[in-house]
This record gives sequence, C-alpha cells and structure tokens, in this order.
Amino acid sequence: MIRTRMAFETPKSGTSRVHIKDFIKSIYNESASSIKILNFYRGFFLSVVGMVPYGGVSFLAHNYFGTVARTKFAQYTINNQPPSQSKTINSSHRKPKKKLVLRAWAELTIGGLSGICAQTFSYPFELVRRQLQVSGTYSPNNSVKVSTIVKNIYSSLGMKGFFLGLSIGYIKVLPMFAISFYTYEKLKELFDLD
Repeated sequence: MIRTRMAFETPKSGTSRVHIKDFIKSIYNESASSIKILNFYRGFFLSVVGMVPYGGVSFLAHNYFGTVARTKFAQYTINNQPPSQSKTINSSHRKPKKKLVLRAWAELTIGGLSGICAQTFSYPFELVRRQLQVSGTYSPNNSVKVSTIVKNIYSSLGMKGFFLGLSIGYIKVLPMFAISFYTYEKLKELFDLD
C-alpha cells in the first residue's frame, strides 16, 4: 500500500522530497475506515484472490510448455548429455530419470512464457487493487468499493481497460519468471525430484 501510494504521488514542484513516514501518517489518518490500521490493507483481498490465477496459471503454463518442448521440439530443446551423477544430492539412491532435461535457453524461454500467461490472467485483479489503493489520494474520507472501480473501468474503456499497462508488466515478469523457473528446475534436478 505504501509503495503504491509513493509511486503514484509525486512531490509538488518546489517542495522537498517526501519521506516514507509522511505517507504512513497520511494513510493512517484517512477516515475511510473506522479502524485506522485497516487503511493499510486496502486491496488485500484482491491481492490474495489474484494470487490464485497468478500462481496456478504460471505452473499450468510451465508444465504445458515443458511438455511441448520435450515432445514436439525435443530435437532442439533437450540437453544431449544427462546431468552428471556427481552434481545431484543422494546420487547413490538416484532413480531412473523420468523427465528429459531441457537446455538452458529452452528452460528460460518456458519460464518467461509462463510468466506472460500468469501476468495476463491476473492483471485485472492487480489493476483494480492498485486503483483501490490509490483511491485514498482522491477521497481519503470515503471507502471506495471494488464494484465501483470495476464499473468505472468498464464504462470508460470496456474490457481493454482492465489490461492497460499490461505490456509494462510483461517487461517485469519475463526475466523474473524465466530465472525463477530455471532455478526451480535446476534445484529439482539437484535434489533428484520430479
């Protein structure tokens, strides 16, 4: 909440830089909620709900793209050399390898594509959450409802309004998911997990 508000509000010209304590005081003193600490939790429910498509779609897409890479594009994506036995933990108890190991570029590509899918499906939740968090700037004494924000977005821009700024989100998630899933797969390989 504090980060979103700090990113949204810019200091007026001629004023000194605003400090984090000023944002904390400002959010705390808003009278939108009778319990002051709840001002910091605007959009919390949307964050939790948004994690379902974000996490679920990312793993679903990763498994799908991994299967496609290991079957239809195996001649390009499969690592020719199996992982070294010395690189794995508990190598004496090693089971036969069930999943073919992908080349690094293929694993990074699959991770990046998974991130793009996850971001696309969860972005409307993120957009509405941010607008809910920023609503305190416009009307600090009123509690804005999620349904009001959704109606405003849809009435002004239609369905495409829920995806404004998505391309910037892709720039963030592409390398993040590529590296995350690459690390995830390498650690599974290291610990001999399927």
